[in-house]
Amino acid sequence: MFFVLSEQSTYRAVVLITDLHRRITGVSATIRNLIPLQSEQQNVKLWARLPFAGWLQLNGLQVFKLLRRRPTDHRFHIWHARRNNEMLWALFFKVILRCPLKIVFTSAAIRRHSMWPRWLISKMDAVIATSPAAANLVEPVAAVVGHGVDVQRFAPKGSRTAALAKMEVVFEKAIGQFGRVRPEKGSDIFVEAMIELLPDHPEFGAVLVGKVTSQFEKFSEQLQEKVHAAGLQDRIVWYGEVPFSVVPAVYNAMSLVVAPSRYEGFGLTPIEAMASGAPVVASDTGAYRQMIDQGVTGAIFPVGNDKLFRGHLRELMGNADRLSEMGAICQAKVQREFSVEKEAAGINEVYEAVWST
Repeated sequence: MFFVLSEQSTYRAVVLITDLHRRITGVSATIRNLIPLQSEQQNVKLWARLPFAGWLQLNGLQVFKLLRRRPTDHRFHIWHARRNNEMLWALFFKVILRCPLKIVFTSAAIRRHSMWPRWLISKMDAVIATSPAAANLVEPVAAVVGHGVDVQRFAPKGSRTAALAKMEVVFEKAIGQFGRVRPEKGSDIFVEAMIELLPDHPEFGAVLVGKVTSQFEKFSEQLQEKVHAAGLQDRIVWYGEVPFSVVPAVYNAMSLVVAPSRYEGFGLTPIEAMASGAPVVASDTGAYRQMIDQGVTGAIFPVGNDKLFRGHLRELMGNADRLSEMGAICQAKVQREFSVEKEAAGINEVYEAVWST
């Protein structure tokens, strides 16, 4: 269903959510999971560069028409930004165009912001941090609201064997990494671990799910050369970027998922995998420590400790029954602690607090 703009609709306070990026990112996925739930409680509009089914793709003029008039149910509208350019646009509409507006920003970074984003953040009316680590690096923080996943979309559907067969690979069990292929995500750490471990576990193969951008084509090619030199090109597969709608089915094919990132702000991969019934081995960055219970839903290792990463993989690859047991526990943990419903409720509480000021 499309939402039609009218003069009358501008009297009701708008929550404008922005996704001004040229590609679908983790932030984009978060927004697309949240807004159907948020729209049940708020008059949500989306300003995005990429289309999203069921939502009118606004342009800047339409956004101005939405925000220029003071609503009747509140004294101002709310603009929710998650990126630097979105904060800048919000300030332009608020300060230059003088729209009745307050701005909420979500901060996921777990390293100190540079001077420019620090200045932008200082102009926000409320800041949401996605983890306690992120909250320590910005102030003041209105609330800590971790990301969640749609546990209806990300859930086991059918057997892993059947899901893997649809991917047309030659192995029986898959270990997956999701996200762009680049050093920051630890793609090289994963590939090199697989080159060492797969010869001892013939039933397993590895799948890298994510886009290779032009900046990292050489990096990806060098990894693939190592795979060919080891004779494992049929068992370490570059699956590429998949449509947003297909991602849950790919998770369903995984027996184990890894996230050996060198840096992550929050990181959705572990909870998407866990909701799908796959344990996760991840580095200690982002909010991964909050998600993964050591030895229960997967394993955590210090960033840069590649040897320990391989040790955790070796142990889990050698115990299929344990992987299956962990999967059921993973699902329950995500449903309890990391549902998108919980995230939407936490964000809505911040909106209500802002409106009450």
